[in-house]
Amino acid sequence: MKIIDLHEISPNTWKALYSGNYGTYTIKIKTDGKTRTDFSCSCPSDYYPCKHIAMIEEAIRERIAKSSKTTGNDEMTVNQILKDVSQKELYDFVVRHAQYNPQFKNAVLLEFAHKSEKKDANPYTQILRNKLDGLYFDYEDVYDYHEEAIEIDVLDQWLDKARKHADEGNTGEAILICKACIEEYAEWYDETDCEVIDYIDESYQDRPFEILKKIIAEPGVDCKELFEYCKSEMTEQKYKNAHMDEGFSDLFCKLSVIVGSDDFIEMQDKLLHEITDKSSWEAKKILQRKIDFYRNNNQFDKAFDIIKSNVQIETFREELTKKLIGENKLQEAKKLIDDFISKQGNENNHRGSWYELKLQIAQKEKDVEEIRRLSYRFIESSFSANYYKIYKSTFAKEEWAGKVEKLIELYQKRNPNWFYSSVAMVLQAEKQEERLMQYVEKHLDIDKIEEYHTSFSATFPEKTVSLFRKAIDKYAESTGRDVYERISDLFKKMVKIEGGSNVVREMIERYRAIYKNRRAMMEILNKFKH
Repeated sequence: MKIIDLHEISPNTWKALYSGNYGTYTIKIKTDGKTRTDFSCSCPSDYYPCKHIAMIEEAIRERIAKSSKTTGNDEMTVNQILKDVSQKELYDFVVRHAQYNPQFKNAVLLEFAHKSEKKDANPYTQILRNKLDGLYFDYEDVYDYHEEAIEIDVLDQWLDKARKHADEGNTGEAILICKACIEEYAEWYDETDCEVIDYIDESYQDRPFEILKKIIAEPGVDCKELFEYCKSEMTEQKYKNAHMDEGFSDLFCKLSVIVGSDDFIEMQDKLLHEITDKSSWEAKKILQRKIDFYRNNNQFDKAFDIIKSNVQIETFREELTKKLIGENKLQEAKKLIDDFISKQGNENNHRGSWYELKLQIAQKEKDVEEIRRLSYRFIESSFSANYYKIYKSTFAKEEWAGKVEKLIELYQKRNPNWFYSSVAMVLQAEKQEERLMQYVEKHLDIDKIEEYHTSFSATFPEKTVSLFRKAIDKYAESTGRDVYERISDLFKKMVKIEGGSNVVREMIERYRAIYKNRRAMMEILNKFKH
């Protein structure tokens, strides 16, 4: 297990390849020159950040320290050498090495492309095209435990450059780079015929548009030119194939508001006309764009007219229903809900959100039977504190005791010998402390005692401590640092219970004797303060 490769792919952005237990991992770290600002690692670790980030950071520090340190007074530095090199010699060197070293060539282009006077066409288009055409993917890395999305270094570098230009006020260069990234990525994506395309990081579909949306908010930017660019470019099929149509539409929507044009709406109406099923996801997407346009333009009535006219879309119907409930137009709201549910067939298989709205209506109407029926729907399969409280409120005190027992019986119906958290939560809600403690004891383990002990420890401290000890003793038969850390955490809970400190002290002494060969356990127990 070792670092295979480590290099700075752009200023303050490092990439490493690390040979680990499950293959080769790709690690990327970005800094602001001093501290880490972003990172990623393709390893399968559950820890965040994983151990490889710290390892690579240390390797980066060593690399920087080594490059800035001279080993002797006679060692030549780059600065010293360049003083004695003519401009032509340096020019020839750069041209020669750029010809055979793609990384060096890209570094030169990143640094100086914007200084080129040749601007008849977008100079970045050909650069990106050549770089994307030359992409190579190691299929072993892709299919061998690769959980992270695949990143494309050249796109990362140029998009970072575009963002830097935008931050420095060079919006013209930033726009040109973003256009090239959009066009060439879509072209490459559309033409790439291999399975690796499914693993590519989806952020490349959005990032250029995010930069452009930031740019158009700045004063002095030619939004009309960008508006015309979107209008002419976005309808090409390659952008839909590359999943960039949403990015285009969002940007075009914002530009339409800025330049005061209805072209965006006309385009959406044309797209909607071509769709037969007006309840489809595609239709919803187009209608939502129109709604967003009107809302961005402070035309809220027009936005809501679209919602009212398209209740075949479930989310629109739901939004209208909530508005009607808020306005106390309860009969209209009920009709919208009931019509929708009846069209779905079996009501038991339908989404709970509609029954939540029905419950809100019943509460406004003070319909006790309906409140009881609907709230019971939400607790009949598993406990929910809010709906339990609503359900309970519909019964008189003398009726409720019997209903609680029926609910517990319902939860345990599948298997009386199993532990059900819904039963425990009912006992907890009813403050039946002793009965809850007995239920936990019957199915005792560290998870259950940890979760429920606060409900009965004040009343039954001695018994609670005893249950903790029994559960932890069983758990301590397992090994591993995670196990020992968990035991330490459980001890911290025990010492807060009356009499718990003495028992914890005794358990620690006993574990030191029994498990003296477990070095990690001894280390953790020695740190424990009680």
